[in-house]
Amino acid sequence: NPLGTILDKETLKDILRFINDKNIHLVCDEIYAATAFSQPSFISISEVKSEVVGCNDDLVHIVYSLSKDLGFPGFRVGIIYSYNDAVVNIARKMSSFGLV
Repeated sequence: NPLGTILDKETLKDILRFINDKNIHLVCDEIYAATAFSQPSFISISEVKSEVVGCNDDLVHIVYSLSKDLGFPGFRVGIIYSYNDAVVNIARKMSSFGLV
């Protein structure tokens, strides 16, 4: 998300319904999550998915990095949040340094 734009709650719900209907994965880049926004305010996909009936948690993955919100270019600390064990295991193998 190079523009730092955010989506409203209803759009996020529509996206979740779509990925569940089509059985495709959604990777949400929430790299600007702690940046101050005016309107609409930031809402995480994790807050919305509990409101979508029948949402398959295994299809939703969130990535985040400290470098944008903290203004640390080059500070390589990233986070992947997923309920999908296969995705988490692959991410562990891709790490070049270590895991927390």
